[in-house]
Amino acid sequence: MSIPWAIYFAILVAMGVWVIRLKAVEKEQAQALEKIERERRAVFMFLNNLGERLTTSRIAMEPALQIIIEFIVDRADAEAGAIFLLDPADNQLAARVVQGMFPLLNPTTERVLTKQKYLTERVKRERIPLGQGVIGEAALTGKPILVADAANDPRVPNVTLGYLTIRSIMAVPLRARGVVTGVVAVVNKREEAVFTQADLDLLLMLADQAASTAEMVKLYNEQAEKQRIEQELRIAHDFQRMLLPSECPDVPGYEIAAFSRPALEVGGDYYDFFWVDPEQRHLGIVIADVSGKGIPGAFVMAMVRCTLRVVARGRLSPREVLVEANSRLYADTKENVFVTMTYGILDTQRRTFRFSRAGHEPLVTVKYDSGAVRLTSPDGIALGMVDNDLFQTTEEAELHLEPGEAVVLYTDGVVEAMDPEAREYGQKRFFDFLVAQRHSPPQEIIENALKDIEAFTRGHPQHDDITLVALRVRTDIMEVRVQPVVSAAPTG
Repeated sequence: MSIPWAIYFAILVAMGVWVIRLKAVEKEQAQALEKIERERRAVFMFLNNLGERLTTSRIAMEPALQIIIEFIVDRADAEAGAIFLLDPADNQLAARVVQGMFPLLNPTTERVLTKQKYLTERVKRERIPLGQGVIGEAALTGKPILVADAANDPRVPNVTLGYLTIRSIMAVPLRARGVVTGVVAVVNKREEAVFTQADLDLLLMLADQAASTAEMVKLYNEQAEKQRIEQELRIAHDFQRMLLPSECPDVPGYEIAAFSRPALEVGGDYYDFFWVDPEQRHLGIVIADVSGKGIPGAFVMAMVRCTLRVVARGRLSPREVLVEANSRLYADTKENVFVTMTYGILDTQRRTFRFSRAGHEPLVTVKYDSGAVRLTSPDGIALGMVDNDLFQTTEEAELHLEPGEAVVLYTDGVVEAMDPEAREYGQKRFFDFLVAQRHSPPQEIIENALKDIEAFTRGHPQHDDITLVALRVRTDIMEVRVQPVVSAAPTG
């Protein structure tokens, strides 16, 4: 039985259509594979180019972005391109790098802009609010924009200068961790052509790589900066430790100990001992707290130490020393820099301690037998805070020390140490502790005070430095051994 010619013809037509569709599918698949291969090669070339031109010792953001935009302009076959970064402070975009004669988005007729150097500088000075024009819209919406016919798109500025006319433009947002951080834009495909969807797809892919690279450079530099600061802090820390006495003085008839621990790598507290006179009868004793921590505090501390040692020489009045020191510090430091201090002179023969207090914590003495606590707080203003007309009100006090009596100087980091519930260690607990420890040598007083503070704070991070100086009049006349400075918290 023969097949009717009409049916036969229909079968042939159907087969022909199927073959055509199959070839179309094969062509689409081939084009898709070609597109994937083209994008793969572009990514490979991008990463290879970036790796060759960036150094591992220091990756600056602008050179990295310049490499990126040069590659993007080349691969997009564009005449010019730019990367705009968003300033979160005012939600405006500014061109960080420019490649080629990128047109101004705020038109001008300045003829000097025929030179690329001046045009680039002008483009970088422009600010683009979110939502304004193609660039601002891409940043606001987070969506890519392709304008094939810029002359009829109101988002594109109408430039009267021919060489700056935008014929076609693509703008793609840059994202870091899901947040738009900028926009990459290219203008005017070469040889009078217009950008296509395939060009936009390629730019999207390259923009992802560019955003990832920019974020990597940012994180790398943040880490490098952190390491640099840590190195500087280590140096400043070592420098500060050098300023502290390596050991407490050996004074017959007395026991002396000291301790200082910064809350940060570098603190603002310090203490010092020095002989005021060549006969080594009068011992200068200092404890101070410099406003500000870290490196600035360390520098001010060094200046204060040097100033005090210079002006204290030969002077037996602590008040006179602080007045002279204030005169120098007030002239040489900034308005917000000040130093609280207690400076006293121990007369080792008369067993007296004469001192002045520049806004510092009160001086504490504890009787050996009775445990009576005495707080002495002569009036005084912090160094560097007011001129000498006001600073002259600083007072001076003198204490006669009995055998066994302990003298303790401290910074506010001791009594303001906090536990996890934000409760302060406080003066009462500290003074009660000193009473209980009144028969202990100064070294043990300090070590046990640190243990008591640590027990109270229970590992809670502290915001202020801790510094202690303790001296005690011996109850006998035996020679006194040199007491080493406690350089770190004791370990049980």
